[in-house]
Amino acid sequence: MAFTGETTTGQLIMQYASKNITPVTLELGGKSPNIFFENIMDADDEFFDKCIEGANMFALNQGEVCTCPSRMLVQESIFDAFMERVIERTKAIKMGHPLDPNTMMGAQASSDQFEKILNYIQIGKEEGCEVLTGGEQAYNEGLEGGFYIQPTVLKGNNKMRVFQEEIFDPVVCVTTFKDEAEAIEIANDTLYGLGAGVWTRDTHQAYTISRAIKAGRVWVNCYHLYPAHAPFGGYKKSGIGRENHKMMLSHYRQTKNMLISYDKKPMGFF
Repeated sequence: MAFTGETTTGQLIMQYASKNITPVTLELGGKSPNIFFENIMDADDEFFDKCIEGANMFALNQGEVCTCPSRMLVQESIFDAFMERVIERTKAIKMGHPLDPNTMMGAQASSDQFEKILNYIQIGKEEGCEVLTGGEQAYNEGLEGGFYIQPTVLKGNNKMRVFQEEIFDPVVCVTTFKDEAEAIEIANDTLYGLGAGVWTRDTHQAYTISRAIKAGRVWVNCYHLYPAHAPFGGYKKSGIGRENHKMMLSHYRQTKNMLISYDKKPMGFF
């Protein structure tokens, strides 16, 4: 049994499958951190522009992606300057009909999902989150009656519900960290471990932070690239098993061990 979906549903499938000892692979929820280190602002160059785009990847496919970078961790020394540029780019996201080539973000998948997202945004506000941009239904020209929600950036802390629970939405929750140790601590402070992003100009930092994050896939200086052959799956409550890579074939096969003797003589034990 192979299942992709919500963690609670995966738990039920695993429970039912156990009755027949049916093996399962589960690709479940995520609350993926996207980490930005201060050295990304050492120059206002093409790479820094890529970092700004990377911060806005939470809006890709309306945020309805298992590995959506829904938690943004920014080193506090660059927070104000970096977020000013990020917010500017977020506000420029063009919403509209998904078949319009100029559209960057469309509507949510259903009215239930639409209402769920608005409810979570309200929860975030009640928890004390600061809305840096968005936070409302989109009423742009031509969008009346659709399940459109503005790309939203909430500032808060990692203990809040909106930081801990998967929403599947174009909402990113942003917080700060002081140093590498705190970045790793916050990144791993979640029930999930599906994806993560690391943005840095320091190659040593790229390797050490990526290895320390408890997630099945870590993007470094990129996000939402999906090579067809790359293993995909999660740690912790983000699931078990892997998809895509040839290693996934082992989930559907069993190893048989045949021990054949070509010697006609007894072993001599008895």
